[in-house]
Amino acid sequence: MPLNRRGFVQRMALALGAVSSKPLLAEEAAATPAPEAQASHAVASTPHHEHTSRKLKGYIRPNTINIIEEHFDIVVVGGGISGLCAAISAARNGLKTALVHERSALGGNSSSEVRLYPEETCSFSPWIKEAGILEEISVEERVRNWEPATEGLMNSQWDLVLYEWARREKNLHLFLNTTMREVEMKDPSHILAIHAAQLGTEKGFVLEAPLFVDASGDGVLGYRAGADFRWGREAQSEYGEALAQPKADEVLMGNTLFFRARDTGKPIDFKCPDWAATFETEKDLTHRGHGFIEGGYWWIEVGQPYDPIRDNEKIRDEALRQLLGVWDHIKNRCSDKDIRERAKNYALEFVGFWPYKRESRRILGDYVLTEKDVRTPSVHADDIAYGSWGIDIHVPGGILKRDTEPYPSPKTDINFKHRGTIPYGIPLRSCYSRNVHNLLTAGRPISASYVAFASTRVLPTGAIVGQGIGVAAALCRKYNCDPRTVAKEHAAELQQILLRQDASMPAAVNADANDLARSAKATSNNDAPLSFPEEGIAHRATLPLGQLIPISTDKLDKVELLMHSNDTAPQPVKLSVWKASSVFDLRPTKILATATGTVKPGDKQFVSFPLNMQTEPGGLYFIQIDKNPHVSWTIYVDKVGEPSRIPVGASPADFIGGPMWRPFTHGKAFAMRVHPEQRPYTAQNLITGTNRPDRWTNIYLSDPQQSLPAHMELAWERPVQFNQIQVTFDTNMVRRTTLPNFRNPDCVKHYTVEALVNGSWKTLVEEKENYQRRRVHAVEPVTAGKLRLVVHATNGSPQARIYEIRVYNEQVS
Repeated sequence: MPLNRRGFVQRMALALGAVSSKPLLAEEAAATPAPEAQASHAVASTPHHEHTSRKLKGYIRPNTINIIEEHFDIVVVGGGISGLCAAISAARNGLKTALVHERSALGGNSSSEVRLYPEETCSFSPWIKEAGILEEISVEERVRNWEPATEGLMNSQWDLVLYEWARREKNLHLFLNTTMREVEMKDPSHILAIHAAQLGTEKGFVLEAPLFVDASGDGVLGYRAGADFRWGREAQSEYGEALAQPKADEVLMGNTLFFRARDTGKPIDFKCPDWAATFETEKDLTHRGHGFIEGGYWWIEVGQPYDPIRDNEKIRDEALRQLLGVWDHIKNRCSDKDIRERAKNYALEFVGFWPYKRESRRILGDYVLTEKDVRTPSVHADDIAYGSWGIDIHVPGGILKRDTEPYPSPKTDINFKHRGTIPYGIPLRSCYSRNVHNLLTAGRPISASYVAFASTRVLPTGAIVGQGIGVAAALCRKYNCDPRTVAKEHAAELQQILLRQDASMPAAVNADANDLARSAKATSNNDAPLSFPEEGIAHRATLPLGQLIPISTDKLDKVELLMHSNDTAPQPVKLSVWKASSVFDLRPTKILATATGTVKPGDKQFVSFPLNMQTEPGGLYFIQIDKNPHVSWTIYVDKVGEPSRIPVGASPADFIGGPMWRPFTHGKAFAMRVHPEQRPYTAQNLITGTNRPDRWTNIYLSDPQQSLPAHMELAWERPVQFNQIQVTFDTNMVRRTTLPNFRNPDCVKHYTVEALVNGSWKTLVEEKENYQRRRVHAVEPVTAGKLRLVVHATNGSPQARIYEIRVYNEQVS
């Protein structure tokens, strides 16, 4: 056993009761730096001491704990949604993976133990819903779960799907109820193993690997390995961030407990414990809405002056006091009689005892994401994921600051110009430790300033980062290198693997040389024109309004907007056009053309704006009108749970000042007509671009006016041999639906894949009950000059909607 190994095993076994309390040898103790010596110079916190000297004179009986040593390709610490996605991704890419999680249920903050459903990042930008592993899990859970997905209402169906997705991977080994106690270092720059204890089995584990992932949320693995980290808020001067504090401090956001209440069908009294908090009046719950009584609330948040790690138990106790006080207010004290009446039959079914944590340590990498990265982003060559949440900085102290609004929403008029974000890339360089060379990170601990962290911290972002580092780890093994080398030398390969596995990075497109579909010509029996719903409500132009649209022709003759006027006199409206770089980057560029139209008094009328401008086919153009409170533009809103009718790639918005327009989200589109007719949804999109709208629509849509089936055909100049077909369908990239027992109506249900062999079409695949976005079909090797996908039925939509078809001739080992 190595020198360090003896000391570490002794200390862990001592804690578990496995060996006597023999003092460490001097050389063993010297080989383990004191925790305060490990901390980065960048840390703004007091030292976090791990060990104290024993003063008792007793002894511990030896050999009562079974210590098991195992070797893996990678060890992931933390089974929240980021750690789970990292572990699944690594396992799918060939790594023998250990996932160590200290709770019984996977999911971390999203588990039924805490009940934070993965946040709706689509609230901040259109076409940005996370795909990949997270979408697989989310789609499956919604199909199975009979209850809606809402904060506080989560049930064990989510836990079961997470567990099943882990168990399906033969390379993934779960260590549940297992807490990491110690980190064994090979040298100051490399972790050798972690030492963990498993509750209920009288087992301890020493898990060795060449790579490790800190997905613990608290940065525990990085801290114990001596990784440089940050704690608290930086000063404005450090990164030049307008939203940072004048001086650095140790302030962090708080932790939350959720509850669930049920309608019992009869009046239920609630007697509040005398130790709970009291909220006598509505003023005690400033800006804290409590009309939804079935479950909640994120704002039952307890922060300063408590330390989110050292005071976790105190925070739980205080948050529980506050939660019961809030419920007492709803049941017994609320001045809104409607709320009290509705709450009369409700009783608490669930109260959280494990707090939802928002932040703690941030492990420093070679790149630190800052306010500039999330507000005015540029593309990084080593991007592995993206973020899109607003800069969501909560008020220190949370509910303990009763007279303060819980947090200023980044979406509001007053805040968006300062706290709004554009979907931004997250580079691999932000997802590993800069000084512990075999340590990757996912979730909250990634390398970011406090301001940028306020955007990156949410669960869906952590999940796709997790998927990204799982693939990065596989490349570390392939090239026998560390993550830094992958970022420098193999980033292009990393991105192509991620795209193939349904991940996304801003501006990254399919350039996979092994994808045979890219050399084919794609055609279809029909495709949809660009068309906007013409029913809807009047949206008054109290701010400048606009809409990004895809243009497939080389000219734009005119546009017609469906408008209203509440004035008795005709209203002139100025319209301008500029070119956009992507569907979610609404930073204004040079005005290319202007036109003026007149809105007559009265309701719904198409107003013509002649443009006669040259355009770039396959480009995105933004149509905007000036502010005029006397006129309105008709806007359509998709109905939840029904097939989407908004044009894919269109992005409506308004302008409140600042560097960007504010997009309207959750499926909205202004009514307009475009001349000449645009065809941005042809079959060629299936084999070019990427797997979501970005710099183009990137989707094939069949004509909804023509009945299914729809046929898409790939034709090669000469026959090719293949044995795998991958298809990416549409599960609506503008919203994460929370309806129970839900199958997305836009997703293809019944389809066949056929090959033209010796002059006849041969069916290779038939699927009749699909609801997942990405399907990969292995088939017997076939040589064919043509391949076609036939969509026979969807889960509700009148049209076929497919993002991508890939074809491979995989080597079989």
